[in-house]
Amino acid sequence: MPMTSLLRSIQLFVPFITLLLVTSFLPMQAQNPSKGRIIGSVVDSETGEAILGANVILEGTTLGAATDINGTYLINAEPGEYTLTVSVLSYAKHTVTGIRVSAGEPVRIDIAMKPEWIETEEVVVTAKMLQNTEATTLITRQRASAVSDAISMEMISRTGSSTAADAMAKVTGASVAGGKYVFIRGLGERYTSTHLNGNELPSADPDKRTFQMDLFPSNLLENIVTLKSFTPDKPGNFSGGIIDIGTVSFPEKFLLKLSSSGSFNSQTTMRPNFLGALGASSDWMGQDNGTRSLPSILSDPDVVIPDATTARTNPDQARYLDAVSKSFNPQMAPLRKTAPFNQKYSISIGDRLALFGAPLGILGSFSYAREYSFYERGTVGRWKLTGSVDANDALTNLILLDDTKGTDEVSWGGLATVNLKPHANHEITGNLVYTRSGETTARHMIGPWPEQLSGVARFETRVVQFTERDLTSLQIRGKHALPELGETDIEWSATSSSSMQNEPDARFFSNTISQTTVGGRDTTLYSITPSLFPRPARYFRSLDESGKGFNVELSVPFHQWSSMKAKIKVGGAFQEKERSFQERRFEYRQAPGTIYAGDPEFFFSHENSGIIGYDSTRGRYIFGNYIANAPDARGGNYDGYERILAVFGMVEIPLTQHLRMVSGLRYEITGMDVSGKDTVGTLRDRDILPSVNFIYQLTPEMNLRASYGKTLARPNFREKAPYASYSFANDFVFLGNVSLKRTLIDNFDLRWEWFARPGEIFAVSAFYKSFKNPIERVINVLFASEGGEILYANVDKATVQGLEFEARTRLDAIHPGLQNFTVGGNLSIIASKVSIPEGELIVTRDVDPSAPSTRQLQGQSPYLLNLNLAYDNAESGTSASIFYNVFGDRLAEISLGGTPDVFERSRPMLDASFSQKVFGSWSFNLGAKNLLNSKYLLTQTYKGQDFVRAEHTLGVSVSAGVTFFLD
Repeated sequence: MPMTSLLRSIQLFVPFITLLLVTSFLPMQAQNPSKGRIIGSVVDSETGEAILGANVILEGTTLGAATDINGTYLINAEPGEYTLTVSVLSYAKHTVTGIRVSAGEPVRIDIAMKPEWIETEEVVVTAKMLQNTEATTLITRQRASAVSDAISMEMISRTGSSTAADAMAKVTGASVAGGKYVFIRGLGERYTSTHLNGNELPSADPDKRTFQMDLFPSNLLENIVTLKSFTPDKPGNFSGGIIDIGTVSFPEKFLLKLSSSGSFNSQTTMRPNFLGALGASSDWMGQDNGTRSLPSILSDPDVVIPDATTARTNPDQARYLDAVSKSFNPQMAPLRKTAPFNQKYSISIGDRLALFGAPLGILGSFSYAREYSFYERGTVGRWKLTGSVDANDALTNLILLDDTKGTDEVSWGGLATVNLKPHANHEITGNLVYTRSGETTARHMIGPWPEQLSGVARFETRVVQFTERDLTSLQIRGKHALPELGETDIEWSATSSSSMQNEPDARFFSNTISQTTVGGRDTTLYSITPSLFPRPARYFRSLDESGKGFNVELSVPFHQWSSMKAKIKVGGAFQEKERSFQERRFEYRQAPGTIYAGDPEFFFSHENSGIIGYDSTRGRYIFGNYIANAPDARGGNYDGYERILAVFGMVEIPLTQHLRMVSGLRYEITGMDVSGKDTVGTLRDRDILPSVNFIYQLTPEMNLRASYGKTLARPNFREKAPYASYSFANDFVFLGNVSLKRTLIDNFDLRWEWFARPGEIFAVSAFYKSFKNPIERVINVLFASEGGEILYANVDKATVQGLEFEARTRLDAIHPGLQNFTVGGNLSIIASKVSIPEGELIVTRDVDPSAPSTRQLQGQSPYLLNLNLAYDNAESGTSASIFYNVFGDRLAEISLGGTPDVFERSRPMLDASFSQKVFGSWSFNLGAKNLLNSKYLLTQTYKGQDFVRAEHTLGVSVSAGVTFFLD
């Protein structure tokens, strides 16, 4: 598997390697260090769209340029002071005075041109007014077709964000989980989609839709736009939002950034009681080197392993069973070790060159991280309502365990971008993303099991698991302007991706511990009786998924009845995914008389496995532990296939001078098949997704927006797969549901937004969402005595409504001495309601007649609050920030049978960062995360009392790092 994955990754790198090799032998033109540059973009002040072919001239010189298909321009000039004029047919002339150019340094001047029907007089401004204004990002957001939020490269830099994940923490309605996964408006991951330069990114975790946002270093970001309302030119599979990461395509000049940091965690780092496992020498690369691979003696999936009962009198079978039983690594339990410091490294490099006179932008980044986390004295509980509400004052405890868990996670990856403009009207871009991660998990739980064990007897269970994943995504896209066809634009993109998830040799081992008296002495007895829980087992799981897609859009501009610019856009999309999941399970069995005495290391050692003796009197081999195929050892195998076809049409048209409408339809055809051993789950859907957006310009800096759009959310392969799995013995069994349907969502949005000053925003939004067949995570506690099964199920309908408040302002409005301070915050208040299915409600009211007929939506937070205070002094190179965020109690899992639902309790987070530039090109960084060390807490509340399902803390992390940069 590792070699196959490596070869697949190399194949996808071939186009980039070839281009880099070719360009290295071709004549390149680099920037003359004795000159400076004036660069920027020219956009329409009303629509925010790029203006092609605008003439940008430095007055009094012969220097100038024409804007390209993206509205960008570049002029090389000697050091000095200049006046720049911009002119283009149908727009008022624009003049910028006082532009100071220095040798080797770029000056950015972004310009918004006013159509002649609005302003016929020449616009004259000074360069000082335009610098650091985030003009392009703000105008794009002001004139966007959909309700959106955006954060620009300048704002990302000012707030000290090192990655895209850090930057997203400042976006209204966004929350960041685990420092990498982003959720919008409190909705679960299925309602959020991540895009790179307009193309959807696959997830590195095949069972999730979320993408690891910390992969992208901040200095490669042009902006991050979060779309919260639907337009037909976007995929229909979202409701919370689309996160579109825009990378820098043409660096302003050569850039190089190297960074390194280490961090200390208060309950993990340098602690000798860290729970870990013996690994492979290649674990530091996030990849197993074969140490955990399935033994070659079992490579044939149809191999028959003899049972000890028949093998004991058959020498050939006995030797084979002995060889099989001794072929596995004997470690079945975690071990104690010392966790080192966490570490992170990254490098990014880029330049703007010329290939045969055509602009060529090259960017690349690589990051590596190894992080350890650990907790002990955690709690895992399982609870059930037994009987009626009137007859019980408390929930019945099924099991209550002390929980200890250690993880060692390695993640690394890179991004490569090549952008070529062979002509001002044409642009071709390639993006390659590769990520790899490897996580070792060691877990030990012990405690009472009242449902099955009496007295002081305890249950003990262990997990040793390694999961490796990799993802490769290749995107090639083109943008072409065709002036000969009425200024028609064509954009297209082709994508190819592959992902792998491999769990080699996951080990589960459980036993019971009881006390008894033998001969007047207290004696501890251990048992691994399989009637109470699964036998000790080893799992080998592998998953491969590949995908491809193609999108094309055709935009045709025209003038409506008042000669104002309008546009018709049509296009189509194709997406295909295939998945194969394979699993083999083996279990340990014991010959009669084999006793487990509490020492896993000895019990599973080679000397106690396979043949351990020979009874010459009876002519029989004596076996200790031996390996057998688990029942239905390959019953979890499944295959998945999904194909989505889409076409759309839309129009963007100004109805009046101040009112604009964007409206259209998207038609998507979905086919999905998930097949297991005996079952097939299918989706066959044809969906018409309408959309209409109105944008009313109250003033040049103020908008009022109203929109409606229909979107959907599809189940993923794992949720429909007819396959049962669990994380540890006596935990809930996770079961796929072949009958899952896709969710349809009607989305309504209303927003008032005021762009008071450059870099400042005040906004109030209201939204309402109506869900048909929403998918929820459900616990069926009636399933089995062990605690039940978890599955995903559709409920009939749900609604979500909310308000969002956003403010971001510089504090010089209070006092000039506070000019380097920025304060920002956003608050989302959300109410959700689900109609409980009739069958579930009947069962619940049998035990609780007063149970309500509705509940909140699973995974939905009732409120989200983000606050930040930042200090940024460009002259001293000092930056400091404090961030606070908190979410309201959210429904984690729905319980059936009247048992209270499981809620994830509110957990406030406080982070701080400090950065100081030194010696010109160096920066020293300090950071602290999770300063409040709030508990991760899942509880079920019954008659005012909380019953803990899961509880632990993750410790406070303090980091220090250094960065070297040339830009």
